[in-house]
Amino acid sequence: MLITSLAIAATIGLTQPEQDDNTPKVEFPHPLITEILAVVPKGDGGDANKDGKRDASTDEFVELMNPHDEDIELGGYTLSDRNAGGQGAVEFTFPSMTLKPGEVVVVFNGNGEKFATHVGTEQAQADEQDEAFGAWVFVMENSGQFAGFSNKGDWVLLSDPEGKPIHVVSWGSFKEKLPTGEGLIKEQPVDGGDGSMCRYLVGGPIVGHSALDGRKFSPGEHPISAKMTGEDQGR
Repeated sequence: MLITSLAIAATIGLTQPEQDDNTPKVEFPHPLITEILAVVPKGDGGDANKDGKRDASTDEFVELMNPHDEDIELGGYTLSDRNAGGQGAVEFTFPSMTLKPGEVVVVFNGNGEKFATHVGTEQAQADEQDEAFGAWVFVMENSGQFAGFSNKGDWVLLSDPEGKPIHVVSWGSFKEKLPTGEGLIKEQPVDGGDGSMCRYLVGGPIVGHSALDGRKFSPGEHPISAKMTGEDQGR
């Protein structure tokens, strides 16, 4: 059974205004941020990239999807955090690629990790979808352990190929001012919890993943894409 944003809010004791959960937060032709793992759970349960070990930086990821009914072009879109251009920055620009309706892309921090040859980078598109995640997988190829999201407060900003801010998801507290711009979609998770920040519906809120189904994270296995294709299995 699909969960509405109002039902999620009621579950965690918050009130949300009525909204159309099926209308994407972002307009065509922009992709939508659907999940962020900024605080990697401790222990074996934090191995988000499935390499057999948990790492506080390497296992961080950002997930996006195409919530529209037409193909979109990802080439030139950039993901960045509040340290963009400075020390410890998280920055990634997609190479040329087409994302079909409902398709999902996952970008891992990487931090020196060696990924399979079909995994994409800023220089090359992913050759094929990764079977382990059921999605297109990319790696930022960060080389330092401090190049990652801040657990206490940070943001993920999606900018279009012209550099215009499109969508920003922030959490915690920080001294920097949030990006601004006409039409910029700003969001904060309704509930953090232990694990990723995730949305269930294209127009719904971002909540702690455990509030959705008890899991810590689900890179690539996003319930939105299942809903769009009529294959929802109650994830």
